[in-house]
Order: sequence, then C-alpha cells, then structure tokens
Amino acid sequence: MDQYEFEKYLENQPKISGTEPVGRFVKNAFGVEEKLVLPDAYWRYVDWLVEAEAVEIERYIVDCDNERGERTLSENLMDWLYFDMTERKKAFHPLPSWLEFI
Repeated sequence: MDQYEFEKYLENQPKISGTEPVGRFVKNAFGVEEKLVLPDAYWRYVDWLVEAEAVEIERYIVDCDNERGERTLSENLMDWLYFDMTERKKAFHPLPSWLEFI
C-alpha cells in the first residue's frame, strides 16, 4: 500500500479517541523530511518513549526506515510501535498510564 492508501485506511477507521490520523515531518534514512501519518495515540506513545524512556526516536525512525521493505515508513513505524507496546506489556516494562490494551 502506498502512503495515500495508508492515510485513507487510517481515515476510514472507527472514530474513537486516539485514532485520529495526525501527520508529522521526520527525517527518514536518507536525511530527507518525510511526512508520517499515524493515529494520534501512536504519536502520544512516541512522545512518551522520548520523555519517559529516553528513546532516541530519530535513530529509531531511521532503523525502521532501513527495514521497511515495500511498505511505507508510516505503516512500518506503526507496526514497530505496536510491537514495542506489546513486548513491553509482556515483559512488565513501564507503559504510559493512558495506554489501554483491549
């Protein structure tokens, strides 16, 4: 799926708090500003990783970009973040208090 299709996919998800698509510009693996669109809750999680866990998000995004294959960077980053959340939950590592798993 290309970036346009991914953004349309996000826009067509059920309208519940935290699912609103939000775009931010970040530097990709080539050092070029690229617009990433993720649900708002994912950007909140990114901000939490930076503030509470001191994650170097620029490096994280570059690594994610280098391993995205045929996917968009937005799509791959969303999967990486979800995997990070679930692995933290399994390992009983800290998670933001507002994060709920269904």
